[in-house]
Amino acid sequence: MTRKKKTVDYINELCSSELLEKRRLGKKLEKQYAKWTESLSLKDFSAFIETIKKNKAEIGVAQFFGKFRAYAFEEYVYRLLQAKVHVKKPLQLFWGEKCRVWGENGTYYSMEFDVSIGRKVNGSVEPVVVVDAKVELDAARLKTALASFAILKKWNSEVKCFLVYATREIDSLLLEIAKNWMDGTFQLDFKNDETKAFIRRVKKSLSFHHT
Repeated sequence: MTRKKKTVDYINELCSSELLEKRRLGKKLEKQYAKWTESLSLKDFSAFIETIKKNKAEIGVAQFFGKFRAYAFEEYVYRLLQAKVHVKKPLQLFWGEKCRVWGENGTYYSMEFDVSIGRKVNGSVEPVVVVDAKVELDAARLKTALASFAILKKWNSEVKCFLVYATREIDSLLLEIAKNWMDGTFQLDFKNDETKAFIRRVKKSLSFHHT
């Protein structure tokens, strides 16, 4: 895992706070984190995210709160793929790595993707699969994901691009239209758990890839 700041770092910040309530919250999240990273249960992970959401005021700074939840969801997706999908060498599974999206005459440009599967070449990933993970999917976040996918697919049309989200905050028709520019969208929510379908699609994508 390559995220410079991970879920556990946010928990540790709460646990080391001078404020008693923050420390108590940190300890509670620490236990929940240990539980879902072991079980990979969507129910356990959802409880963790819900605790963060309910304690937004206690957590404080909006950026801290937002990134805490976002990175936790990325980590959940990463750990899920790590446990459920066998990635054969020379391919590897990456979290928060830059992937090559353009190259010409020895000059390359790379963009960060939440989770990716590919080969590391000269400091960046040549992806086979990329995943954009959103805790809450709204129109702005959808457009950002689509733009990243479009740039990547212009460079390499064979890359499979998947969007995974927990809560949908956009019109269902807009999401349906957007599917024309992605290889799959999956909701990971206890009310609509598409985890198995997501794992199957990733496995299928890798089965067609020849290294």
